Amino acid sequence: MEKRGAKKILVVDDEPDTVEMITALLELEGYQAIQAYSGAEAVNFLEGERRKSPEGEAPVDLILLDVMLGDEDGRNVCRRIKEDDQLKFIPIIILTVRSSLQDKISGLDLGADDYLTKPFVNEELLAKVRVMLRIKDLHDELRQERNKNILLSKALEKRYSFGNIIGKNERMQEIYELIADISNTDSTVLIQGESGTGKELIAKAIHFNSPRKNKPFVVANCSAYSQNLLESELFGHEKGAFTGAIRRKIGRFELAHGGTIFLDEIGEVSPPTQILLLRVLQDHRFERVGGEETLEVDVRVIAATNKNLMEEIKKGHFREDLYYRLNVIPIFVPPLRERKDDISLLAMHFLEKFSQEKGKNIVNFSPEVMEIFLAHSWPGNIRELENVIEHAVIIAKKDLIYPKDLPPNLLQKSLEKEEFSTLYDFEKNLILKTLKETNWNKHRAAKKLKINRSTLYGKMKRYGLLKNSFKQESV
Repeated sequence: MEKRGAKKILVVDDEPDTVEMITALLELEGYQAIQAYSGAEAVNFLEGERRKSPEGEAPVDLILLDVMLGDEDGRNVCRRIKEDDQLKFIPIIILTVRSSLQDKISGLDLGADDYLTKPFVNEELLAKVRVMLRIKDLHDELRQERNKNILLSKALEKRYSFGNIIGKNERMQEIYELIADISNTDSTVLIQGESGTGKELIAKAIHFNSPRKNKPFVVANCSAYSQNLLESELFGHEKGAFTGAIRRKIGRFELAHGGTIFLDEIGEVSPPTQILLLRVLQDHRFERVGGEETLEVDVRVIAATNKNLMEEIKKGHFREDLYYRLNVIPIFVPPLRERKDDISLLAMHFLEKFSQEKGKNIVNFSPEVMEIFLAHSWPGNIRELENVIEHAVIIAKKDLIYPKDLPPNLLQKSLEKEEFSTLYDFEKNLILKTLKETNWNKHRAAKKLKINRSTLYGKMKRYGLLKNSFKQESV
């Protein structure tokens, strides 16, 4: 009879007396036993229940499987179950005769979780059942947490992203609102912010949420060219305009016709080129280098800089009239150090991205890593965070990112920033770090600290550094 909420255990044995005895024993303990007298009957039951079970839910909680079945070798049944993506998480206890050591070994090789020799003591069977069910509960909880993390990550990304921009920070939310307000206009935009803050992503978000989204989005990095080459890059040139101009070249403004041109690092443009840009912004006209024909283009201009253009104007390096032409709609992107509440969100985004790219199953960061991330000033901003996480994913050996997986220079900076008010705090922290780095191997830790083990034991006792008191890496 089915017991609501009871753990389901499938008993597979071709000996009816054994099946009845195990069933009675399990039901006395409050479990629900399902009987199968052959391998085929067991597999048919599992496949039938799987079709009725919700996605991701196993039809039973445990399988007790005899090796010597009349119609089929129990090891083949074990193999078939463990090769099924939905059934493979069900723990299996192999039942075998005491003398058949090979049955035990091959059963475990095929994925069985434990074995029990016949004849067995009832308490021994029940003890193994309890252990296997507890392990399955823990595995189920872990899978559920991972699924929750994946769903949460996707939900957060949808809620806090605009295109590929990610951020829940209040200032980022203001930028999202501004993007939505200005996307349907053709007004010129000036995006200001430090290197690595995602200025190009904002420019793309404006373009791809505008009526111009099906037209070109053309990027021109103004810091990558000398004055003459930049003019050619932006406006094109005619054949023979200068040495090496062996054919006509179409410039970035022409390529962007109907769409958007993104002028990155606009603060690096020389004064003569600034005059040419001013004209394009005023009347959308220009000539190719070495050409006489005046061309007219329909483009939206979005510019970006990591410089303070007002300071550049005071120094005489940047034209004031060009600045005001560009600065119709200003956007200031905050550096990552001023949006700490976005670090974990961005970190999870990059972790998922690089885990997929590198073919790894890394699900999260250890608390120590997140502490390092939150304490770091991120001078390279989002680009630096992205590079750090790519490095960590490549190095990581487990399903979490630990401090040892981070780039050495980031760890060194983290250590340099730590301040201790007393020698007591410094020594305690140093011993704790060393114990964690050696997975609490006291012999290795003492060797690394250059003290003997008895001294280490004494200091651990003094500082209360007990292994079970600290969250550590799984081994």
